[in-house]
Amino acid sequence: MGVLIMGALYIRARLVNAYRRIFPHPAVVAMRERRRVANKAVVSTKRRDHAAIMAKAAQLRGEARD
Repeated sequence: MGVLIMGALYIRARLVNAYRRIFPHPAVVAMRERRRVANKAVVSTKRRDHAAIMAKAAQLRGEARD
């Protein structure tokens, strides 16, 4: 009897997971969007910092040659 219930619960969990992949909860969608935007900001900040460092390094190399 317990095995049948566990099997049914397993099947139900699989169906719920599949449904949630197709139709995610609005809060999950919002959370993913916030995470995506935050990650995009971090990447752009790192790129900007890297560009500034490279420009400064080029400037210092130019001064060293003079």
